Amino acid sequence: MSLFERIYGPWNEQVLHNLDANGLRHRTKTSSGLWLGSLVGLSALLTYLKEDKSYSEICLVTGITGFSLFISSLCLVFQLRKEKVVAKDYHLLYFLPAIISAISFLHIGTKGLFTSAFWGIFIASMGTWGVIQLMSYLPGCFTLGEATAVMHGIILFLMSTFQNLPLRYHLRPIHSNDIVTVILQVLTLSVIAICILCAKYPIFRKTQSFYFLTFAMMVFITRPALNELLDQNPVYWVISFVLSSKSKILLVTYWTACLLFAFISINCQILKGDKATTSIRKIFHILAVMVYVPGLILEPTLLYLASGVILSLFLMIELFRIYKIPPIGHFLQQGFTSFADEKDSIVSLTPLYLLCGLSWPLWLPADNMHILILMSGVMTIGIGDSAASFVGSRWGKHRYINSSKSFEGTYACAISQYIFIVALALCGYVNTGPLLVRIICSTVLVSILEAYTEQVDNLALPFVNYLCLSM
Repeated sequence: MSLFERIYGPWNEQVLHNLDANGLRHRTKTSSGLWLGSLVGLSALLTYLKEDKSYSEICLVTGITGFSLFISSLCLVFQLRKEKVVAKDYHLLYFLPAIISAISFLHIGTKGLFTSAFWGIFIASMGTWGVIQLMSYLPGCFTLGEATAVMHGIILFLMSTFQNLPLRYHLRPIHSNDIVTVILQVLTLSVIAICILCAKYPIFRKTQSFYFLTFAMMVFITRPALNELLDQNPVYWVISFVLSSKSKILLVTYWTACLLFAFISINCQILKGDKATTSIRKIFHILAVMVYVPGLILEPTLLYLASGVILSLFLMIELFRIYKIPPIGHFLQQGFTSFADEKDSIVSLTPLYLLCGLSWPLWLPADNMHILILMSGVMTIGIGDSAASFVGSRWGKHRYINSSKSFEGTYACAISQYIFIVALALCGYVNTGPLLVRIICSTVLVSILEAYTEQVDNLALPFVNYLCLSM
């Protein structure tokens, strides 16, 4: 038994035991995903460290926040492995990342004392205690690692928003990428506010109240805020941006066709009344590849805008489904029943994880990122995971011990990613030279991880691949 297994195994068992003893329902019985929780913070920190001296303020805040989240994930694990711990309490150890974060913002980020202290406490509290509250509020939806990754992603979004929007009030964005960032931040904040209000106040779950809330939020808060921050009409800007070039128009038309195909596929599966198999669900992974590859190559800013809008749309769709809001609530529930897998519970997290896994590199505040790093999610969950599922389910004969995964699926996962990278190189879209060793190592590691991990592939694989290619 390796040193890692001797240390990780008992910690994993103790954490799972403590979570169960505190009444926190875990998604799996054997794997807490301790390692997954630290990847969001590490990704954000590495993004900042890899940027040159021209980094933006938002990149600096992201890097400091990422470091603080990494420390928070370690403190959370150390606290939860203690015997007879009261998991839902706020523990003294959680002040450590708060202090480190506050000092970092004060000296590296050159923020004021009050701002540094407030941000430090916010990041540490939500990055530790907030993870437990998330698991308590949505029982059975997460492993500890998944809940940590989700909460840390939310914190990164909020911190970048806190940094960016006040700045844009005084300094209007000029470049398209900066304008898109402001639009997505305000839109996502508005949708999150709607979600919180619906969850907290049952009156907003009623049909008329829900539509009134949504209309009021978008018309009286979101649009005026964007008008003020951008000094122009956001709707007109988006329309003019999409129509500004033939490639954008063709790309949006092509994406619309892909979306229509996805809708028809879902409708056909609902009409059949059967539970979708894993192979059928992987069709949406292939569709995602068809959407993201041309978008990343031709119009990454347009894809950035589209991915953020789709995220907000997914969140609104979940509200319609969970609260059965007409006219589409019943149809959405039928689709959920047909396509939900064992990883879905109260909330349909699989499509959200897929979108976030594919879009994560796009959402990070980095300039001139290598195209293969931008495609971290596409390579792993779009190409590799789909190939592993397809080959493993049809020709997999040699199974891993105590697993349904096969060696044939692992080979397919690795080989398909290599073929994809070679195809991009032959077409002249990528230069693999600087990343060759990292490509080989990351592909092998991701393929093995896909076979062994019980964590959600759509989260774990893109983060690991991003870290390997970025180092």
